[in-house]
Amino acid sequence: MGKSDSEMLSRSANTAKPTFFHLAVLLGLVLAVFLADYVLFAGNSPAHPVPSVRGARALFGSADWVAGGLLLAGGCHAVYLRSRKINSSSKKSPKSQDRPERPEAERVLGSPAKLHKSAQQTLNYQLGRASCGKAVVLEKLVLDFEAAHGPSDTLSYNLVIRAFAKEGQYKAAGRWLTHMEKQDIKSTVCSYNTVLDACAKAGKAKESEFWLQRMLDRGLQPNVISFATVIHAFARSGDEHSASIWQKKMVARGIEPDSISYNSLIHACSVKGQVEKAEHWLKEMREKGLEATVTTYASLIDAAAKAGDLNKAETWMNEMLSLGIQPNVVSFGAVINACAKACNLQRAEHWHARMLELGIRPNLRSYSAVINACAKAGKADQAEEWLVKLEDAGLESDAVVYSSVIDACGKAGDCERAMAVFKRMQARAITPHVVTYSALARAESLFREAVRDGLFNHSINQHVQSGLSRALGRKRASELMQELGVAV
Repeated sequence: MGKSDSEMLSRSANTAKPTFFHLAVLLGLVLAVFLADYVLFAGNSPAHPVPSVRGARALFGSADWVAGGLLLAGGCHAVYLRSRKINSSSKKSPKSQDRPERPEAERVLGSPAKLHKSAQQTLNYQLGRASCGKAVVLEKLVLDFEAAHGPSDTLSYNLVIRAFAKEGQYKAAGRWLTHMEKQDIKSTVCSYNTVLDACAKAGKAKESEFWLQRMLDRGLQPNVISFATVIHAFARSGDEHSASIWQKKMVARGIEPDSISYNSLIHACSVKGQVEKAEHWLKEMREKGLEATVTTYASLIDAAAKAGDLNKAETWMNEMLSLGIQPNVVSFGAVINACAKACNLQRAEHWHARMLELGIRPNLRSYSAVINACAKAGKADQAEEWLVKLEDAGLESDAVVYSSVIDACGKAGDCERAMAVFKRMQARAITPHVVTYSALARAESLFREAVRDGLFNHSINQHVQSGLSRALGRKRASELMQELGVAV
């Protein structure tokens, strides 16, 4: 006899003892009922001469027999049912003994599926808390989870992709999207839009185009944000042709472009100074029932400025004001720049004053545009005045601003003022570059004075030589350098 059989017998013996005890108690109760019947109602005692007493004795005697019989039958039935339960449990016990013991974590948390779900929830909580930190921290959390539990869920991978996208690491964001799909985890429109945005912000239009095409190839339905992001990526580089192609693809898929898409197309035209194309997209935008914004007009003005069309730039500015659209510093900077390119200092100063009237604080670009207008008009004294205004406004000048003032001095033939501005620039620890040297070289006498004052220490760099060559021509620049004993 095996160990399990002996255990079954001992268990049966242990359970049989209380069963027989209950049966004995039940039989004792039945006997007690009959004994009470005999004591109360037995014999023909003279104390009970009334016939009614004899009737009661007969009645109670019958009732006691019935009650005793019922108690006995019920007890036997209870013993029978209990014996069946014991036998059934004895038959099942070997199976329960053969079942392997579950691990402690499984006994506490449940099935493996519940364990994985619990670990996944913990991971997503940790990723959410770490989302403000470095992307590599989130990356390690997911890799550790994969090593312990297998692939994570869509939310976890999207959080890692977003973290790398925020840091401008568009390649890492794309790598994690690819890794996610290799794990057979379903990617979403949000997953792809995050990578698209990272590529667009990095100026990688071709990469953003690749991911959108891959999104289409995998059967995902892009939304207006997906297409608008790629359109904007091409618009930043002035590639209006590629941007318009994706606009048409968007419409072909039944997605209506929004004002952001049209503004991107108009901006693409402004980069290359394509005024007519910009106006074409504005017309189509209005036909779609979309309203032009300050961004729209700023791009239109910038396109006219790059094309050298001051009248068109001022027309768009006046139209924006008439429609009650509040211009911003960008739109004012664009129209002032158009005035500068047209050598119209008066209109540049007009629009700068109008900007101040509207309570808009000028930035470095707007001041630089006015100074550039002074330079083109050869107004050295006014250029220097605007330089002082810029610095009084608390703005930090750069080499381009000082170069414009030096250029104005050179065109006015005021070598002394130009040298004073140049030395002032050096005193502010602003490093000159090719634009500065080109401005210095516009007047041969000015360059001679700079060499005489020892600013170049008998040697110049390639930027200075390039500036001289552009200003005087290669032959004359070479002759001047030999005459002054200056080498490269």
